[in-house]
Amino acid sequence: MTKRDYYETLGVNKSASQDEIKKAYRKAAIKYHPDKEGGDEEKFKEASEAYEILSNAEKKQRYDQFGHAGVGTSAASGGGQPGAGFGGFGNVNGQRVHVNFEDLGVDIGDIFDSFFGGGFGGRQRVQRGRDVQTRVTISFEEAIAGIDNREIEYDKISRKNDGSTDRKRKTFKMKIPAGIDDGVAIRLKGYGESIPNGEDGDLLVEIRVKPHKKFTREGHLILSIETISMMDAALGVKIDVDTVEGAKTLKIPSGTQPDTDFRLRGLGVPHVRGGGRGDQIVQVKVQIPKKLNKKQKQLLEELKKNSKKLW
Repeated sequence: MTKRDYYETLGVNKSASQDEIKKAYRKAAIKYHPDKEGGDEEKFKEASEAYEILSNAEKKQRYDQFGHAGVGTSAASGGGQPGAGFGGFGNVNGQRVHVNFEDLGVDIGDIFDSFFGGGFGGRQRVQRGRDVQTRVTISFEEAIAGIDNREIEYDKISRKNDGSTDRKRKTFKMKIPAGIDDGVAIRLKGYGESIPNGEDGDLLVEIRVKPHKKFTREGHLILSIETISMMDAALGVKIDVDTVEGAKTLKIPSGTQPDTDFRLRGLGVPHVRGGGRGDQIVQVKVQIPKKLNKKQKQLLEELKKNSKKLW
């Protein structure tokens, strides 16, 4: 039987990040583990083998270039016995594969709940309400500076003993840290669904940052572009540059070439957990005149004649 493509096995594409590959394997490992009722031994081994290759940068590169032959596996589906419990997950390429669920971000208690219907080692797990989500949109400047008291609205659900839903609109204020990035979710414990005789779930607040007309973000760097004339680039000039903290003076030396980058220290994105701040990178574009009058042409012709002395 032909061996399946590893990306197809995990349900990801070739451009998937390591985090996406890890999440896909985590899902498959819990679903197909042979110790779980309704598990699938063969599919579990396939997923484990795929993760063993794709989670290793060197093996992944060889697989992308040469396929199964590049990582020492045949075109036929391999054998091997699954490991007992959670100690080992079978043989992949002649080697015993062991997967640490903690490295995958999986709660071992949740796995045993999934396998055996709750409880591990005789301990009853506390029932918990579901997590709920909401979204907040902020400006680029607010993401850089942070917000001390942002008002949040969401629907608070309290489930009754008969299973019906009591939904109420709740409002509260929360702190959004300086330097937060677009798409990050802040978890607020106990703000989620309430259930009888159990713990409240959590609220996940997804932060969306509006694009800025002048600035873009790259990690802890803020990037911007300024345009100067050809003569200012040749002679040097001081210009006012927009930053998230207002206009700052930038000295551009004579002889500056097009697309030269200048660094403004400490005017970038703050580290969310503290410990410093990134820089702003200003790329200078040089504008070439499209129309010249007679006098200007003569001056440039004179400059051209003496160009060997300038370069």
